[in-house]
Amino acid sequence: MDTSFETERRMTRVRQEPEDTGRSEADAYRHPDPIADAALTWFVTLQDAAADAETLAAYQAWRRSDPRHAAAFDRLASISRMPELTAATLASHGHSPLQDDAFPALPRDAVARMPARRRRPARAWVRLGSLAAAVLLAVFALSLVPALTVDWRADFATAAGDRLEIGLPDGSRLLLNTASAVALDFGQGRRHVRLLRGEAFFDVVPDPSRPFHVLAGFSTVEVTGTAFSVRTDGDADSVFLERGRVTVRDDEQPDRTQPLAPGEQVIASALGLSPVARVRPELALAWREGRYVFHEQPMSAVVDNLRRYHAAPILVLDGRVNQQRVSGNYRLEDPVGALRSLAAITGIRMTVLPGGLIVLG
Repeated sequence: MDTSFETERRMTRVRQEPEDTGRSEADAYRHPDPIADAALTWFVTLQDAAADAETLAAYQAWRRSDPRHAAAFDRLASISRMPELTAATLASHGHSPLQDDAFPALPRDAVARMPARRRRPARAWVRLGSLAAAVLLAVFALSLVPALTVDWRADFATAAGDRLEIGLPDGSRLLLNTASAVALDFGQGRRHVRLLRGEAFFDVVPDPSRPFHVLAGFSTVEVTGTAFSVRTDGDADSVFLERGRVTVRDDEQPDRTQPLAPGEQVIASALGLSPVARVRPELALAWREGRYVFHEQPMSAVVDNLRRYHAAPILVLDGRVNQQRVSGNYRLEDPVGALRSLAAITGIRMTVLPGGLIVLG
């Protein structure tokens, strides 16, 4: 294995043609999902005019007529209520957030602002485009501070789409996956690696007198010589063993441990250790070859995984992402292409905005 720290960065950028804002109302954009289209209409309309009782009643009647209406609208409204988004939106229009209230946050129960009618396409969709740009700015701002904190603690880190192979001081090997970071502690006979975020594969040199420890979010993996992977995402740790033996310890209840045999996986979370599961190595470790292989997985889980390989945010506005199951084998160097293929298969609309922001729905 090459011990150099060479990395390969790939980013796919897709640029859309500017939208024609001179269309007539009859030619206005309409989302292919009627529920999402209605939610978008209300969302844009309710930011754009003065309140009245008739409009409020119409909005509430639409919202209560189907639980899917409320869910679709709330996905949009939750974005608008972020204070960082308000500030970014105002800045994008050249306003000072301290002096201008042109874009107030939307209250959940009283957001109607004008009589119900068909949308005004030019002004409304120009504003929605500005909102999308502000979402991109806000999401980047929200993610910047924790990412910088992790990178400050890390000895090695990778960006989205990168992999990094590292030779450790004891002769062991570590392969760091996308958007991941580790801190090393090999002083005074210790062999400790803390996985701060992401995923790593370890090929450990045997040394019974000095156990090798990997510390993750909820667990510690102890080995003397073996090959295994660990992934942590803030909610859980996943440990998969390729060969040898490891013991996984629950950090909250140190007396609870779980040994693994080759081909076995365990999940550690705030709930403790999961039952052991058998997982095919070609699925669990396909990322080492730059592939993502999955079978009958929820589309939402696939999107979550592909987020790790795409530098810009991926926003989900279509509830079908949480309902459909998909299978595939894709190159991780092209997450945009993978998402585009999956969107076509499932019938979900995909839009790629400048800067790489992806909207599903």
